[in-house]
Amino acid sequence: MSEANQTPKSLKAQITRTSLVLAAAALLREQGPKAVTYRKVAQWAGAASSSVGYYFESTNQLLYEAGRYNIQLWAERAENAAATAESMDQADCRKHLINLLISASLPDDSVNPAAHYMQLLAASESEDVTEAYRNGRVQLDQAVGRILKHAGVKLPAHVVGIVVDGAAVAAISEGREVREIAAELLESLVSAFEG
Repeated sequence: MSEANQTPKSLKAQITRTSLVLAAAALLREQGPKAVTYRKVAQWAGAASSSVGYYFESTNQLLYEAGRYNIQLWAERAENAAATAESMDQADCRKHLINLLISASLPDDSVNPAAHYMQLLAASESEDVTEAYRNGRVQLDQAVGRILKHAGVKLPAHVVGIVVDGAAVAAISEGREVREIAAELLESLVSAFEG
């Protein structure tokens, strides 16, 4: 999706457009793609309904922007974990590897894991959201790859995401602690690749 012709010229217009994207992103996270309507986004942003149509050609464009914003938040957490890993020597990075991988792969403790995974599953209701999430996953995998490389572990980064996501779904469905199950599975995975 092109963004070149969508950048408002005035500061007030940029603030309004940004508030609409933030409202749509929050709606997407909390209620899924079907909740992202012009009217509801405007209500959540405290803006006029007509402003949504002015800044976005369609709900699809708005969903894509909201998806990009959400995945960027996740990518930033992963980037922060990678920067933390790279600030350590290799031995310390290896010692803290599992926690670093979990920090890069899961939302922080302020987010309910079940709600996080429900909104990821709900993303399938919108091709625009899935496109944004698919594109953003590249950044996540790159950050995880940096952590693994610095720790000296030759493990494909995308496998970490698959294991963590699988652990989260299993833990949620069984009423167990997500980070605990993810840590156990990651320990086994890293051991298998080292051994």
